[in-house]
Amino acid sequence: MARNTRFVIGEAEAGIAEAAELGLMHTHFSARDGREVTLAGGREAVEFINCSYLGLDTHPALIEGAKRAVDTFGVHFCCARSRLTIEPNVQLEAELGGLFRGHAITFPSVTAAHMSVLPTLASGALLPRSARTKTRFVFDKLAHASMQFLRPVIAAEATTVSTIPHNDLQALEDEARAADRAGETVIYLADGVYSMGGLCPLPELVELSERWGIFLYVDDAHGTSIFGRHGEGSVRGAWDGELPETVIITYSLGKGFGCNGGGVLLPSKWQADRVRRFGMTYGFSAPLDFSVVGAALEAVKLHRDGTVERLQKELRARVARFDEQVGSDTRDFSPIRRVVIGDEGACRSLGADLLERGYLVSTAFFPVVGRGKAQLRVCLGVNHTDAQIDGFAEALSELRGAVARTA
Repeated sequence: MARNTRFVIGEAEAGIAEAAELGLMHTHFSARDGREVTLAGGREAVEFINCSYLGLDTHPALIEGAKRAVDTFGVHFCCARSRLTIEPNVQLEAELGGLFRGHAITFPSVTAAHMSVLPTLASGALLPRSARTKTRFVFDKLAHASMQFLRPVIAAEATTVSTIPHNDLQALEDEARAADRAGETVIYLADGVYSMGGLCPLPELVELSERWGIFLYVDDAHGTSIFGRHGEGSVRGAWDGELPETVIITYSLGKGFGCNGGGVLLPSKWQADRVRRFGMTYGFSAPLDFSVVGAALEAVKLHRDGTVERLQKELRARVARFDEQVGSDTRDFSPIRRVVIGDEGACRSLGADLLERGYLVSTAFFPVVGRGKAQLRVCLGVNHTDAQIDGFAEALSELRGAVARTA
């Protein structure tokens, strides 16, 4: 076990155990009705945890699509899809490519997509022929853990791997200057919508990337479906026409899309062919579950017929109501809102008190966030009612007020 992993376990294990004991982590539910869930022991609560922001995960069309796929093809076909797969999976990738305007490949998860694409990219095999093949990978400090986890694999292929402060474009430009002197291509890894809230500064980032020839690899899992007229995400809309050969975007079929799994959007067919031929998790693992394929094909229709665009407006209204009641530390639109508490024990205690009031919310503390930055992570969806949002806000205000009076 690496020293870093041992250190994290030693520092975080007691806090995680406490959160589990309080019913805030490693728990389960036996029934759901909208955002109301029945938890272990029969306790009922309104949850602010599910990332299905548009509520498509319970849409009747998706449920019927999932059933049809299983009825037709069974639960699974145990074979690497580089050998043989079902026709609807091929159809889904073609539909997603048309919807998102690029070459789409699906994976059982966004993490699996990263595992196929990032090592291939680090080798230089996905770079345009005009680019320098020596690569300098630059991670945004808050880039998703599913990308950060692959740093050792990337380091085996890339010339340089570094990290810069969150959304610090001056630091990125400094890396670009250093790469230019070293004869390297900069590949910047960031999120479109960050998992703890907030966006990347996309217009400024695109301008900087074009000026310095920076390759962009952006995880837009949390932005998929909730941005763009057809749900193409928070990143794809930066380019009206074809996606430049220096941009790769990953998307989620869970979260806003309402299904499960994820994928990657590549600019060119030759890049997509390389991933299919040499991506490890593509060549040696199965495709999406068949039920997911069937549901996702139905979800594509809802992205095209205006349903998703209407739901996006409803989601913004829910977020605005939450911000009006609770406040927010960011002006960016994101369905992920955070309530910063600071002290880890106090954050877990507040989460437990909210659960006693009937509201289940994620408590984020080290190692998910830095020391002293513990916070409530609130995920909002179109199927939260006004009464549920108002009730959560009232409970939060009362509980924080009680803490302040006793401090």
